[in-house]
Amino acid sequence: MASTALPRDEYEVFIHRNQRWNFVVNLLDMTFYQLALSFIYSTTVLSVYASHLTQSALLIGLIPAIQNVGLRLPQLLSAQHTEQLWRQKPFILRWSVLERLPYLFVALNCLLWASAPPGVSFAILALCLAAATFTRGLLGPASTSMLSKVIPLRRRGLLFGLSSATGGLLGVAGAALSRHFLGRYAFPMSFGLCFLLCFGAQALSWAFLALNREPACKPEAPPVPAREYWHRLPGVLRDDPNFCRYLIARTLIVLGHMATALYVVYGRRVFGVGDTFAADLTIAVLIAQTAATPLFGVLADRRGNRLLAEMSGLMCALVLLVMLLAPASGWLFLAFVLMSGSFSSMFVGAQGIHIEFGGAGNVPTYVGLANTLLGLPVLFAPALGGWLADAVGFRNLFIVALVFAAAGWAVMRWGVRDPRHLTREAIAVPAGE
Repeated sequence: MASTALPRDEYEVFIHRNQRWNFVVNLLDMTFYQLALSFIYSTTVLSVYASHLTQSALLIGLIPAIQNVGLRLPQLLSAQHTEQLWRQKPFILRWSVLERLPYLFVALNCLLWASAPPGVSFAILALCLAAATFTRGLLGPASTSMLSKVIPLRRRGLLFGLSSATGGLLGVAGAALSRHFLGRYAFPMSFGLCFLLCFGAQALSWAFLALNREPACKPEAPPVPAREYWHRLPGVLRDDPNFCRYLIARTLIVLGHMATALYVVYGRRVFGVGDTFAADLTIAVLIAQTAATPLFGVLADRRGNRLLAEMSGLMCALVLLVMLLAPASGWLFLAFVLMSGSFSSMFVGAQGIHIEFGGAGNVPTYVGLANTLLGLPVLFAPALGGWLADAVGFRNLFIVALVFAAAGWAVMRWGVRDPRHLTREAIAVPAGE
């Protein structure tokens, strides 16, 4: 493998020569992946599908918990392996097939076994989402590490923002198609067609992922035994208090989102909205995402990623205020647009800030630490939200979530410094001072 690595000067020339190609294929990969998810948008279509299978708010809240935990908790398991790879793409391509197939299984359950007991269909949904997102979580450090190699620093915010926008733009059409299916076909065929389209778009995203041009590069981190690697992780947190404060702020914001999966359920119970209303909300969310994320990307490149994380916490709090004040179903559109802004700004900001916290050679470790540690509140938050909704009602749930969101915004605003600016300050200070 070492003989295939390019000398440093040739490596930089290769990256520069292929940066436009890599930008385009990664843009298309991310775009079609987000299009796929628009067919089964988590906080609308998936929540409504789950509500057909169970009346328990706790179980409905577990669906986003399963997805988010699958995306986050496994990342440290692959971080050490990723740091020692000369090329990440072969590893990603091999395993990402397992990330996409489970959505086909859910579609087949809906289309070929329409009479399945609701409990069985819920179990199939939960297991398939767990398998898909767990695989994606394992690949997270490798995917981020590959992007940090092939996409220059000053182009990453644009890539994340533009891909979210183009994915959102296509997603509007995807959500409209989902709305058509949900309005025309009976349950569960309507949802089966949505899952089938999701799988097809994910297959296209895999094809574009395979077109990345990634040169071999000798790992900067020295190889260490697994036991030593795991023992040094607490030291990474201890030596970087700014990173710890960032994780605390993110945890509070995650808890502020504890009611997200239940907004549409609240709309069904309080305002009597139907299945197609969920698709209408998805369209509104994706239009907002399309409009906002390119601006977020430019803002990240110019002002830093911490600002986007701060904005995410503020918009999360505003969503909850809208839900508390909403007198009619139409207000849910404003809430979901703000929710889209919260998620989009955090998506763009987190992708870049984890790379900047890690610096050269430590990107997989920082990405794995951040996502794995945040996986615990991500698991706890929706389950807590569902339990609170069942125990004390939706409005009290919204008040509790609002307190967490406001606290997360405050810590991010006054407790966290942008690692990009800290790096510049360190370079500006002469050695020994």
